[in-house]
Amino acid sequence: MPALSPASASHSGSAQPFRASSLRPSERGFTLAELALVLLIVGLLGGSLLMPLGSRIEARDRQLTLERLRDIQHALTGFAIVHGRLPCASTEVDPHSPHYGLEDSAPCSFAGEGRLPWRTLGMPAHDAWGSPRHRPQDGWAGHWHYRVDPNFAAGPIDAATLPTANLQIRTLDDSPLTTSTSQAVAIVYSTGPNRNADGHNATYSASSPVYQAGEAGAGFDDLLTWIGRPLLVARLAQAGRL
Repeated sequence: MPALSPASASHSGSAQPFRASSLRPSERGFTLAELALVLLIVGLLGGSLLMPLGSRIEARDRQLTLERLRDIQHALTGFAIVHGRLPCASTEVDPHSPHYGLEDSAPCSFAGEGRLPWRTLGMPAHDAWGSPRHRPQDGWAGHWHYRVDPNFAAGPIDAATLPTANLQIRTLDDSPLTTSTSQAVAIVYSTGPNRNADGHNATYSASSPVYQAGEAGAGFDDLLTWIGRPLLVARLAQAGRL
């Protein structure tokens, strides 16, 4: 067998040095420009996914709050059937007080807008955007606003009981939702995702109380429900309370 020459041995027995230029383009990996493009695409896709997710979460929270408002409406009607009147508002600010979340003792205070007596009614304390309060100085963001007509909180309610507070509810274009024959006797509303009362709901008037309800839009996202006198009187009559 012929001996290999040193040059042949060196050529066949030693590893060839690695050269990046010897790789085909498909084997070299990403360049910085290609990586930047990939990151840009991933960022755009992530943003497009987050926007619908945020919209879905807000729609879910609005639906949950609307369902709670319907439950509160039923609870207020049930309270009136049992007690012959609607509950007073709650004005206790100390979360550690035994009266926190309960209706104020009669006679009701109508000097300002109160909070729903949620413990009295067995309802949640706040809407989908609110959170529990732990100190007297904590804010009320997300907690239900509540206002009741004095005649319907004093009781007993009968077929001749008429409202005296003149609670008015209007649409966003200021069209009336309540009339002289279908007056509101109790109002409950959520301040929505921005946690601030909007439109007419942002002001309190003892002599000419006007509130606002409607679909969410620019500058308005409150959710409001009310109990009208005709409906409440009809429910009391059906329950044999009149």
